Amino acid sequence: MLAKGMESRNLVDKVFSIAKKAKEAAEKYGDEKVVNATIGSLYDENGKLVVLKSVTETYKELPPEEIAGYASAFTGSSEYKESVKRSVLGDNYKEEFKNHYMEVIGTPGGTGAVSNSVKNYLNEGDTLLLPKWLWSPYILMASERKGDCEYYTIFDENGKFDLNDFSEKIFKLAEKQENVVVIINDPCQNPTGYKLTIDEWKSVLNIFEKATEKANIILINDIAYIDFDDRNEEEKKEYRNLFKNLSSKILVIFAFSLSKSLTSYGLRVGAQLALSSDKKVIEEFEKANSYSCRSTWSNISRGGMKMFSDIVLNEEKYKLLKEEREMYRLLIKERADIFIKEAKECNLKLLPYKTGFFLTIPTGKLTDKVAEVLERENIYTVVLDEGIRIAVCSVTKKKITGLAGRIKRAIDEVSK
Repeated sequence: MLAKGMESRNLVDKVFSIAKKAKEAAEKYGDEKVVNATIGSLYDENGKLVVLKSVTETYKELPPEEIAGYASAFTGSSEYKESVKRSVLGDNYKEEFKNHYMEVIGTPGGTGAVSNSVKNYLNEGDTLLLPKWLWSPYILMASERKGDCEYYTIFDENGKFDLNDFSEKIFKLAEKQENVVVIINDPCQNPTGYKLTIDEWKSVLNIFEKATEKANIILINDIAYIDFDDRNEEEKKEYRNLFKNLSSKILVIFAFSLSKSLTSYGLRVGAQLALSSDKKVIEEFEKANSYSCRSTWSNISRGGMKMFSDIVLNEEKYKLLKEEREMYRLLIKERADIFIKEAKECNLKLLPYKTGFFLTIPTGKLTDKVAEVLERENIYTVVLDEGIRIAVCSVTKKKITGLAGRIKRAIDEVSK
């Protein structure tokens, strides 16, 4: 009975299936004997999900009708849109981006933001440009448009962003497509924890400018983890300023999420923030993406939007949120530092990690065998095509300690 083309659909989610195995092992052997490095949510040192106090207190203050009611507009309330602009582009965005045009569309999480963007800018049958190391649902989104995927390598031989490969892939697509849609997950890239430097970003944007001679460039910047980046305020401003004064043939869409920023994963609140130097481009964005919202999920959580705007538009509450979040960012850093130090000591190779929830060990063709050996040791990781991902956001310092050595021994065992 399925529509034509839908018969082959069969979703196998590795993350949830491995996480289920880890949970079963913990029930059988005891939690203290199991390392569950699959969970992509923030956990404290007691192994409990972090729920930010500044967030829950604000949510509890909401009147019942603000939680239960429909959103005032299916693209998001005006207060929510204002809060997203301030969060992504800074409190002074009206002055800093005064010669630019922008629009916000509320979405169910960052997933909705990326999906909506791919749906409206990737021409049917075209190729979506993705990082080699990636969050796999991007691939599903391309398939929804009957599209293919091309992959840029991310890293060169020196562990820097591979600009030559990236440029080659951009121009290859620009030669044959009207729209080149590219996803960059930055900062705190999932699954590597990489972050482009300002100079690398400048080079990327320069590549885009040159490619506009052949095609439109749509950059989907997945910033789901941006609030756990380690840049200071001046560095954040420098980052934001990169996206000013770009060609009218470049559209930047920031895919924003409350899931990580407010540890509010289940509320499913996010947004697309589109930025352009061309008014018409933004008008088209608003019309097309509003249509997609109405036809897909109608509207998002009124309570989630209200909670976020009540925090961001209140100076004291916003300050408390940032302070609380910084405490947990430093906790993640401590965990990552332990793992990286021990990895160096035992010569365990890692992909370049800068900041964020995850880090990755490249294991190539041995990946499945390494994962099998680790599972026998009750160590559960997310298995990628050519590596394994460790969630430093959720593994306690006690369990992180010694983990690098155990993984190195597993790799050595299957390498014999």
